[in-house]
Amino acid sequence: MTSKNAIRPFIHITLLLLFAVMAACSAGPGVTQVPPIDPSPSPVPTVAVPPTPTPVPASVWLIAGPEVDAGLREDYSNVLANQAAQDNLAFEIKDGFRQSDVPADLKIAIFLSPPDDISTLAVSLPTTQFVAVTSADLQPAANLSVIRTADNQAVFLAGYLATLNAPDFRSGALFVDGAANSALLQDSFINGGRYFCGRCAPVFAPIVLFPQVGVVPANADAAGWLAAFDALNQNNIEMLYLPAEGLLPDFLAYLAGINVKVISNAPPPAGSEGLWVATVQSDTLAAIQALWPDLIAGTGGKIGLAGLTLTNVNGANLSLGRQQLAEKIIPDLTSGIISPLSVP
Repeated sequence: MTSKNAIRPFIHITLLLLFAVMAACSAGPGVTQVPPIDPSPSPVPTVAVPPTPTPVPASVWLIAGPEVDAGLREDYSNVLANQAAQDNLAFEIKDGFRQSDVPADLKIAIFLSPPDDISTLAVSLPTTQFVAVTSADLQPAANLSVIRTADNQAVFLAGYLATLNAPDFRSGALFVDGAANSALLQDSFINGGRYFCGRCAPVFAPIVLFPQVGVVPANADAAGWLAAFDALNQNNIEMLYLPAEGLLPDFLAYLAGINVKVISNAPPPAGSEGLWVATVQSDTLAAIQALWPDLIAGTGGKIGLAGLTLTNVNGANLSLGRQQLAEKIIPDLTSGIISPLSVP
């Protein structure tokens, strides 16, 4: 009994050793337990990227000083601002042009009344395209394009329209005496009327050949214009052409009082619409638009020809048929088929 009890502990120890050896063999030699790896990526630090600066658009300037009619300034400004916006250009209208104020990105400068030194300005600013609207014999250059206006064509059309629309052909015009082209304008107005009716002899007295023209001293006030008209009106003028200088309120009020209708190269001043027939002027805006693709491309040295247009038409004083008859001769005038000047 005692011997069996003494053997039992040895059996237990032997079994424990056997189990330990078997466990060690099943684990395999040299195996190291590695902790599991987190599959999620490590956060990447965010780098702030500064915003790209918006480039400043190049500029287009319209230089239209106080001598340019306010209505014309507005018409040009509206059309050219829209044109510039379509080409991502900034548009500004200026009363004058000082080279010290010119930005480096001035792409186009359009002068409705160019200075005498515009050719010199163009040379000094070779990256800017210049456009000059003028009736003078200005020559184009590498970055200077010229739109030629013909004042005598506009006055010829005014003479034609005034005589066409005047009862008994009784049309007349006043011009500023001593102006460089005053004599040519008088000749053109008379020829315009006679293009319509030849000798233009009225039926009723006083019997003179129309149109009739007169002159006014330079810088005359309303009284000076009125005196010149009274001399002309000895022949009972019904339709009168006045340049912009003659559109003075007191003088226009006098004409309205005696029912004389007015044609001009400028829009009607406020309050004078009732005596207005039409405004006859050069259509330079269309010529600028025709040049626009070349200006955008940086191509200068072009010559454009301004057309003619009737604006501010008062249908109460000019019928549609007579308006269309006058407009019908515009293509022949601007193309040179009709010459506004007398044959020497």
